[in-house]
Amino acid sequence: MIASLDGVVGDVAADSLVVEVGGIGYQVFAAPALLTSARPGTKLKVHTYHLVREDLQALYGFRSADELGFFRLLLTVQGVGPKVALAIVGSRAVADLQLAILQ
Repeated sequence: MIASLDGVVGDVAADSLVVEVGGIGYQVFAAPALLTSARPGTKLKVHTYHLVREDLQALYGFRSADELGFFRLLLTVQGVGPKVALAIVGSRAVADLQLAILQ
């Protein structure tokens, strides 16, 4: 399992970025807030969720351990997959999302 990446931003796309660590570029899917703050050539640490399925391996990246934890919690909800969970986590601060759910 890949729990985090600490490296240099290689490239930023519409839905993902590449984090170069030790000569290897890892594609990490991320929310727009992280993507807009990432600049090629700058150092970045992301907390990651490593999804492994029979036909797919993917990394989802987050700015904080709280965002990652909330993402994992959302994945336990029936019908919520990683793309939907990423969109939810990326929509607001985790504390705001938790408050909205409680209300």
